[in-house]
Parts: sequence; structure tokens; C-alpha cells
Amino acid sequence: MGILLAMVNEAMLPIWIIAIMFGGLIALLIGLASSPNERTRRIVILGSSMSGKTTLWNQLKNRKIGYDYIPTPGQTVIDSFKVKYKDHEVRVLATKDIGGSDAWVKYYNELITEDGTFIYFLVDLTRLQDAKQEIRSRLQLISKCIKDKKLNYCGFKIIATHFDEYEKNMENQGYLVVRDAAINDVLKSLTDKKIKNCNLNIDINHIMVANLFDSLYIDEIKREITQEGTL
Repeated sequence: MGILLAMVNEAMLPIWIIAIMFGGLIALLIGLASSPNERTRRIVILGSSMSGKTTLWNQLKNRKIGYDYIPTPGQTVIDSFKVKYKDHEVRVLATKDIGGSDAWVKYYNELITEDGTFIYFLVDLTRLQDAKQEIRSRLQLISKCIKDKKLNYCGFKIIATHFDEYEKNMENQGYLVVRDAAINDVLKSLTDKKIKNCNLNIDINHIMVANLFDSLYIDEIKREITQEGTL
């Protein structure tokens, strides 16, 4: 669309046509929120293998978890449940927990299907350099799903997991310094060159770090999900 618009003299077109041409792009950019909000209707958790997708689902449901990352061999139905944080709660609609290997990427198109979908995309901080091309390709696909289906009010956030292991390699540094370093590592890895045909806002507002076995980080995600609206 960008090339087409550059070639058209907008002054020659009726106002209503210009509005339609720009409207889809504006809605897409506005809709890419960095946290769930009052327009959010569905939560989807995607990401790399061993990044903690199943662990996060279980934490949100307050289920007992093991302290090992075990690959999800297939897909699991996530029944509708309530996420609670302090005096707030929202109901998360039923969805699926899918594996993180390349075999499951084709299911992104089945999970990103409606307006108001918010995507948490998990990446493993300890494998960031090895997996960055895989991550970039998957973010490109997420953008394509949103754009091709003309979905509105969608959003996404990258959660960089295994932050506890990352911290171990930066001893004697304050938490804020380590956190900012981790976020900058993610940002640099994913934006060192442009991801073609990707309209996702990859910036510090769309990245957070987490140790998924630490309730402080889980509470922050729960706070985001429950602060406004109903899913």
C-alpha cells in the first residue's frame, strides 16, 4: 500500500476514497497496543520452543507448575478461565496452547482471527542470537495475519523469558541496568535490519522481561490483562 500511495496524487481523489485508503493503515497502526485494554477481546500466547508458553498459561490460571521447561508436543485446548489481580478480574476466552517448533507456525492463522486479539510473543533471552531470524519471521507472519484479515484493535508484546538466567551473567549490576540491557538486546536483535512487510511496533514499549517462575513478573502480566475491559 505504501508504494501505491506514493504514486497517487491524493488531491485528485475524492475525500471519501482517500479516507478508505488511509483508514485501514491507520486502524492497523492504532490497534497495535502494547498491553491489553478495553478493546481487547482475546489473548493468544505464541513464541519460540522452550520459551515458556505453557508455563505462562498455567501461571495465569494459578495452576501448579513444574520448574522445568518442557516442550509442548502438540496443541492443548485452553478452556475459558478468569485472570485475577487484586480486586480486578477478567475472563479469558477459550483458545489453544500450541508448540513452538516450526511445525506449529501454520496455526498462527487459526488463532489470530478476530478484532481485539492481543498476542504475547515469548522469546528465550538465552537463545536470542541463535533464534533471532526465526523470531523475525514469526513476527512477520503475525503482522500478515492482522493485515490480511484487516483486524482492528489488536496488540502485541514480546516477553523475553529466562530473565533469571540472563541476570546470572551480569553479576553486581542493579536490576534496572540488567533489565534495560536485556530489553536493548531484544530490540537490537530484532531491529538491526528491517523486517519486510511487518507493521508491528517493535520498540521498548512492546518488550518486557520475565522470569515465569517468579510471581512478581506474573503479577505484572496479570495486572496488564485485568486493568481494563472484559476479554
